[in-house]
Amino acid sequence: MTAPNCSVHSAAMEISVATLLMLEFGLGLLGNTVALWTFFFRLKVWKPYAVYLFNLVIADLLLTLCLPFQIAFYLRHKTWSLGRGSCQALLFLLSLSRGVGVAFLTAVALDRYFRVVHPRLKVNVLSPRWARAVSVCVWLLMMAVTHQSLFGSEASGNSTECRSSQPGEDFSWGAIWQEVLFFLQFSLPFGLILFCNVGLIRTLQNRIRDPEKQPKLRRAKALVTLVVVLFALCFLPSCLARILTDAFRRSGSCRMLWVVEHTSDVASSLSYLNSVLNPLVYCFSNPTFHYSYRKALNTLRGRRGAEPQGCELRDSYT
Repeated sequence: MTAPNCSVHSAAMEISVATLLMLEFGLGLLGNTVALWTFFFRLKVWKPYAVYLFNLVIADLLLTLCLPFQIAFYLRHKTWSLGRGSCQALLFLLSLSRGVGVAFLTAVALDRYFRVVHPRLKVNVLSPRWARAVSVCVWLLMMAVTHQSLFGSEASGNSTECRSSQPGEDFSWGAIWQEVLFFLQFSLPFGLILFCNVGLIRTLQNRIRDPEKQPKLRRAKALVTLVVVLFALCFLPSCLARILTDAFRRSGSCRMLWVVEHTSDVASSLSYLNSVLNPLVYCFSNPTFHYSYRKALNTLRGRRGAEPQGCELRDSYT
């Protein structure tokens, strides 16, 4: 998208984005590894809600393990030297893990909504086996709709500028599909999550009137607010940056192209922050996760904590 005689490279911006990605990698790897350990060794009973959260952890770990390649890409001034095939594979894995993470965040919101607002629906008695089948379908569906990422890199000489194709470069059906998919992938889940969480809060406020249960209601509100803020913080900037790119990519101003380019880079890196912040959702959802993270933190500090009794996965609304 760079105009002739315009250079949009900035060493300071590239190092800043790489630093942010390093923080996301370190914190995401630690948080999701502890969550995975909790699922395997601390959880006694698996319910559909647990199955969806487990798949969310897998998606977040997959995304986190892709980040070192993105870090190297920015530290090398956005130059990819590992070949076109590896670039395409990386873009596919990034798109897949991010899309699957969004899908399972939505699945968790829908599961809570139906169990609390419509507890008599048959969907609430689904077994973990059915939840695993739904999870497999989600993975397969996201693989099918994100395969366009395999063809999104831009080759140049012996290196590759390894990033998905910019919007508006042509008017082919493939480009239009990629653009529609990008916005639906975030706007539709965000709308569902917002709708479900507003319904949850209204229902809980009507049901929980006992003053002794008000802390439980506040905890539920905190979890709902966290999910909405997390989603908006991580994915809304990407959508706004995409709109900015569409609006100004043909501008002849080098300064505007510089702003668009680096806004897109920062927004893209923020979308990976989701894998770092999701462990906060697990902590609010179950005291077992809270203990696991506290134990990991105490271990890093050289301290030891008391061992709690094992428990099943129960969210803040149970």
